[in-house]
Amino acid sequence: MTGRFRNWLDDRLNNLKIKKKLFLLYFYCMILPLVLTDAVIIGLIVKREYDTKQETSRGIVSAVKYSLNSAAEETVMLSKNIYFNKYINEFLNTEFQSTLDYYNQYQELLKDSLFDSSLGTSNSIIRMYADNGTIVNGGRFWRMESVEEEKWYRDFMDSGQNMQMYFYYEDAGPTNPSPVKKLSFVRKLDRYKRDKYNKLLRIDLDYNAINQGMTMANYGGDVYVCSETGQILLSNTGLGNSSQNYSYISSVGYRSGEYTERMAFYGQELTIYVMPYSSGVGEVMIKSFPILVLMLLINVLFPWIFMNALRRNFVERIGFLSRIFNYSVEGRLEEIKSIHGTDEIASLMRNYNIMAQKTNSLIETVYKSRLKQQEMNIARQKAELLALHGQINPHFLFNILENIRMRSVLKQEYETADMIEQLAVMERQYVEWGTDMVTIGEEKKFVEAYLRLQKYRFGDRLSYSIEIQEECAGYKIPKLSLVTFAENSCVHGIEDKAAKCWIFVKAYRQEEKLYLEVEDTGSGMPESYLYYLRERMENANIEMLREKGRVGVINACLRLKMQTDGNIHFSLESEKMVGTIVTISAPVKYFREGDKDAEGTVSR
Repeated sequence: MTGRFRNWLDDRLNNLKIKKKLFLLYFYCMILPLVLTDAVIIGLIVKREYDTKQETSRGIVSAVKYSLNSAAEETVMLSKNIYFNKYINEFLNTEFQSTLDYYNQYQELLKDSLFDSSLGTSNSIIRMYADNGTIVNGGRFWRMESVEEEKWYRDFMDSGQNMQMYFYYEDAGPTNPSPVKKLSFVRKLDRYKRDKYNKLLRIDLDYNAINQGMTMANYGGDVYVCSETGQILLSNTGLGNSSQNYSYISSVGYRSGEYTERMAFYGQELTIYVMPYSSGVGEVMIKSFPILVLMLLINVLFPWIFMNALRRNFVERIGFLSRIFNYSVEGRLEEIKSIHGTDEIASLMRNYNIMAQKTNSLIETVYKSRLKQQEMNIARQKAELLALHGQINPHFLFNILENIRMRSVLKQEYETADMIEQLAVMERQYVEWGTDMVTIGEEKKFVEAYLRLQKYRFGDRLSYSIEIQEECAGYKIPKLSLVTFAENSCVHGIEDKAAKCWIFVKAYRQEEKLYLEVEDTGSGMPESYLYYLRERMENANIEMLREKGRVGVINACLRLKMQTDGNIHFSLESEKMVGTIVTISAPVKYFREGDKDAEGTVSR
C-alpha cells in the first residue's frame, strides 16, 4: 500500500512544474505547520484558561454554598430549639382571659431560661404565629390572621412543606416602615399533633449581612445567586440595595456558557451564576493583537520572500538550461558562458558545457569527414574534367590508335605497335574514372607503361627502375598519383638534360609508415621554384585546381591528403644538374583497406 501510494505521488509530482512544487513545499512545509502549530497553541491557551475559569468557578460556588449553608444551618438550629421548646408551645396554645393576662404570662415566659436559650444570640428577627385569637400582636408573638394576606405566607402554605427558606420583597407594612428585601426561614410548629391551634415560625435572617459577606469575600469573580425565575437574590457586585426590588440576571449582561450550578436551599431551588475574572491571557492576546498579526506576517512573508528568491534562483536557471538545450548556432550546441555558484545546477551546467564541447567536436569531425568526402569527389570530378579537356572524342582517338598499331604490326614495326599499345593503355586510364583508388601493384603497371613510352621517346638517354615492396603491393592509393610524379620527372628533369638519366620509383614500409619515392637524375630545378612547388604541395587545395597551368602534381597531393586526413608529409629535394627526389610518407593505416574502413575517413 505504501509503495503504491509513493508511486502515485511520484507520478503526480513528476507532472508538476518546479514553480508549483516549490509553492506546495512552501504551503505544506511552512504555512500549514505554522497555522496548525499556532492553532494548537492558541487552543491550548484557550482551553487552559477555560479549565482555569471552570476550576475557579467551582471553587467560588463551593464557597458561596458554604456561606449560605452556614447561615442557614444556624437558623435551622435556632428553629429546632424553638420547635422543641414546650414552654413556647404551651404559651401559643394558651387562651388568655385578657390583655393583662397575656402580658403577665408573657413576662413569666421571658423569665424562663429555656426560652432565652431557645432564641439564641443571633441577629435574626424571630416571629411566631398562631391562629389563637387571644394573642396580642407584638414582639415575637403574632396572631396568624395578621400575615394571612402576605405573599410569603400564601406561597409557603401552597408549597405544602414543613419548612422553607424564602427570599422575597416585602412592601411597607406594620412590621417595617419601608419596602425591603428579606430572607426568611419559615417552619410549621406542629410537633404536638393534638394542639388545637396552627402555629408557624418565621425567622428573618440578616439579609444585608449575608449580602455584605458575599461582597466582602474575595471570590475572584462576579457571583449571582438567582431564583428559578432569574431574579438576582444575592450578589457580590453590590447590585442595588436592600430597599430596591430584585433585578434579573438578564439585566447584568450575563453571557451564556458561563459557569452555573444549581443548589437546593431548604425547599427553594437556587441557581448560582459565576463569571470569574479573566486570568489576563485573553486580554493580553487581545491587546497584543497588532503584534501577533505583525509576527504572523513576518512568519509568512519572510519565508515567502526567501522562497521566492529560491524559486527564481532555481526555476530561472533550470529554465535557462532547458532553453540552451534547444538552442543551437549553425548546427553547434551553444555553451553557457557564465556559470555562477557550486550547487547541483551549476554542476549540471558545467557538465552540459563538457557535453556540448564533445558533441560539437563530434559534429565537427562528422562535418569535416563529409566535407573531405565532398572535396575528394570534387577533386575526382575535376580530374575527370581535366582529363576530358585533354582529349577530343576519346573513343575516336582509341580507334585511330588501334588502327595505327595494327598498321605497324602489318609492316612488322613491332616496337612502334607496342608503344602505341602502351599509349592506349595510359590514355584509357586517364579517361576511365569509375574508381579513384587502385592498389600500388596496379599503379606500378601504369608507371611502367608510361616510362616505357618515355624510353621509346628518349631512347638510351632514359633508364628507369621500379621497386615495390611485396607487402605494399596491396595498399591502395589514388589512381595515377605515382604516374603524375614520374611524368613530372620526365618533363622537368629528363627533357632539359642531354646526358643519360635515371628514374627510380619505390614503395616500401618502415615501421608503421608507408613511403613512396620518385627520384630522377635529371636537370633539377631552381631553388626559387623548389620552394614554390614545395609550399604548394604541402598546402594543396581545391582552389589551386582552378588555376591555369599544370596542376597534375597538386591534384595528386590533394587526393593523398584527403585519403590520410592531412596526416601526410611531402618532401621535395632538388639540386641543379644533379636531380630531384620526391618522398611521400604517411601512416600505413590510411592505406590498408580494412583500416581505412575502420577509420571512416576515406571515401570512394
